[in-house]
Amino acid sequence: RRLAVEAVSDAHAAYREHDFALEVPSDPVIVTGDPARLAQVFANLLANAGSHTPAGTRVTVTVRPDGDEALLRVCDSGPGIDPALRPELFARFARGERSRSRGTGGSGLGLSIVRAIVEAHRGTITVQSEPGRTAFSVRFPLAASPSASEAN
Repeated sequence: RRLAVEAVSDAHAAYREHDFALEVPSDPVIVTGDPARLAQVFANLLANAGSHTPAGTRVTVTVRPDGDEALLRVCDSGPGIDPALRPELFARFARGERSRSRGTGGSGLGLSIVRAIVEAHRGTITVQSEPGRTAFSVRFPLAASPSASEAN
């Protein structure tokens, strides 16, 4: 939850023309992992939403428990992802816009890095996209609750 709040705050500063929303529960959603790498997942997904959608696009970040998993979703109201690009979306050097280059855009590593971090944390990432809605959903195993003896 804390990582989501910080990431949305940073994204809002970087992409002021976008409309960011945050949906988090009042209780923490705890996963086991490297906080810096998990923050990178948030940052990369939000940077993609900010970079590949027009001004005024709503970007909603949701974090919540879902069964025995934590669900992180970054959903935007932008134009969607070209269906031809989806099969290679998480591949290294894939670019959302074929015209982009290292000089005019990203390196094409962002989503491959996200996938690697997610998988290293025993998680999964999926994307659903159509015009007006793109949603990246990341699932991580929830951390085991400490036993009563560990809590004392």
